[in-house]
Amino acid sequence: MHRHLSSIKLKKRIVMKKIITVHLAEKMFQIEEDAFTYLNNVLSGQWKKQELEGQIAEKLQEKLHAGKNVITFPDVVEVLYQLGISASEYQAATETLKEKKLYRQLNDKVIGGVCSGLAEYFEIDTVLMRVLFVISFFLGLMGFWVYLILWIIIPKAPHN
Repeated sequence: MHRHLSSIKLKKRIVMKKIITVHLAEKMFQIEEDAFTYLNNVLSGQWKKQELEGQIAEKLQEKLHAGKNVITFPDVVEVLYQLGISASEYQAATETLKEKKLYRQLNDKVIGGVCSGLAEYFEIDTVLMRVLFVISFFLGLMGFWVYLILWIIIPKAPHN
């Protein structure tokens, strides 16, 4: 039995991450791509961006020590947490975007649920979407054909 177990080789999964060089408050950092995306999205919604950039740069500089040259995603999350910036709003938004799919909504349909599905996907009023399709139909903008093709292509919502 020992011989059999020793012949099994465990493969270690190697994960490579893209590293980006960024300037934050006039300081240069090597940062993982996912950490950069996260930090950039958090900073884009902040009111006093320059002041915050300086604080973040100082905290990130503290994370770099002998042997560590790259800022990682956990580093960014920890620094933002220390500064009192909520990560939950950004995480909720990205999870919603990842889960967002286009479906025909059969519980709010007039013909095939295409307009209500598009309205839900683009987060606009269903009536507005229907009016746009009716206008495109009467103006000869291929509204009928577009609706028909979308009716065929877009799947039904799974909860219907």
